[in-house]
Amino acid sequence: MVHLPQRGLGRLAPGEREQPGAYQPAHPRGYPLGIVVNSDGKRFVDEGADYRNYTYAKYGRDILAQPGSAAFQIFDASSRPMLRAEEYDMPGVSVVTAPTLAELAQKAGISPEGLEETVHNFNASITGSSPFDPNVKDGRRADTQPPKSNWARSIATGPFYAFPVTCGITFTFGGLKTDTWGRVLTEDAEPLEGLYACGEALGGLFSGNYPGGSGLAAGAVFGRRAGSIA
Repeated sequence: MVHLPQRGLGRLAPGEREQPGAYQPAHPRGYPLGIVVNSDGKRFVDEGADYRNYTYAKYGRDILAQPGSAAFQIFDASSRPMLRAEEYDMPGVSVVTAPTLAELAQKAGISPEGLEETVHNFNASITGSSPFDPNVKDGRRADTQPPKSNWARSIATGPFYAFPVTCGITFTFGGLKTDTWGRVLTEDAEPLEGLYACGEALGGLFSGNYPGGSGLAAGAVFGRRAGSIA
């Protein structure tokens, strides 16, 4: 996920070719503390399925499939102070604030009826058997669809906040097939002389998801191995 800019949810005006500084290079990682909805006000992922490092890549793909390829991270006054200032208060970050959910939805371009229904159902489905603990998978569930497996808290105290986000690209999962030394292989699995791949050019390591930091680790490992025999 990346933050959307303040103007028009990041869409370029007619004739514009770029929008410097519009898409902030940050992963807004606080979504396990709230909920994520689309413009219809509907949830579509389990925000508490795992820690952020294990879900943000695949959830970016899920956001891309939503109307307008955008979504909204929703928080209330009790969860807002727990968000990282360097991500949620950085210059250029979009945020919509309102005293009620209906007003928040109208200002953000979300269906008010959809958001209010979603929040009502979400709050009513939270199990109180486990105390909230953001440091561990606390098992505090919201048994709705989709469920929220951990860190479920009622969104009930105004003011309310909506942060629009979209899908960003860190690196592709496609790339050239190599051996364990980074030597690019032919269709017959034979090394091509003098051709090596590492980092983002290396394929075959990830499919559908990846844990944060593993792309950098792969670049360091295969870059060193390829460089040692190049």
